[in-house]
Amino acid sequence: MIELEHDDAKLDIHHIFPKKWCENNGISSRVFNAIVNKTAISSKANRMIGGKAPSQYLAQIQDHAQVKLTNAAMDDILKSHVIDPMLLRADLFQEFYVARKAALLKIVERARGKVSVEASPVVSDDEEDEEEGETT
Repeated sequence: MIELEHDDAKLDIHHIFPKKWCENNGISSRVFNAIVNKTAISSKANRMIGGKAPSQYLAQIQDHAQVKLTNAAMDDILKSHVIDPMLLRADLFQEFYVARKAALLKIVERARGKVSVEASPVVSDDEEDEEEGETT
């Protein structure tokens, strides 16, 4: 059994692909700050992640003395967060984003009992500039 201090067990919403990693890889803040790229994670795990690529931080978390998870066990956890482990382990942000957005949208549609109108899978920089210039 993993023993955690109270603060380490506290859950918060954090980036799946870290902000720093996204900035270094030219991903727009509008995209990487979307709920599609966020999930509940412990504060301790978030500190371990830092700005590393998912392929790096997953291995670090799995090998941690208090965790010791196999790839299969970690993959099960990721799937429970509606995250495709293969895409995360390969650091494929665009593919991850499209797949997770579609999966989350299906969950919302089931809950609402209605099909949603789908916008483009990822907001491009051009679309972002156009939307920022609009006034309502």
